[in-house]
Amino acid sequence: MMDFFLYIIGFMATAFAVSSTIPQIRKALRIKKSDDVSIRFILLLIVGLSLWVVYGIGKNDIVIIIGNVIAVALNTFMLILKIVYSRNPLNEED
Repeated sequence: MMDFFLYIIGFMATAFAVSSTIPQIRKALRIKKSDDVSIRFILLLIVGLSLWVVYGIGKNDIVIIIGNVIAVALNTFMLILKIVYSRNPLNEED
């Protein structure tokens, strides 16, 4: 029974963590600007989340795998928005 509750808590934690990118994506789509988002942050996050996917596969943990695959996809989409909607996506001096 305790394993079931931990499984539910894992999915809830994943849902909250993964959904944290959605407001930024919505804002970028709405205003067609993403200059306020750091490309370095997005890239580091994608690498870290990808490593979590590998870890989840190694541990055969479906909660870690699913959550982080979704997070990688959302952050990759945010990276695309950063590139498309920024005046100079690689220049973060502004």
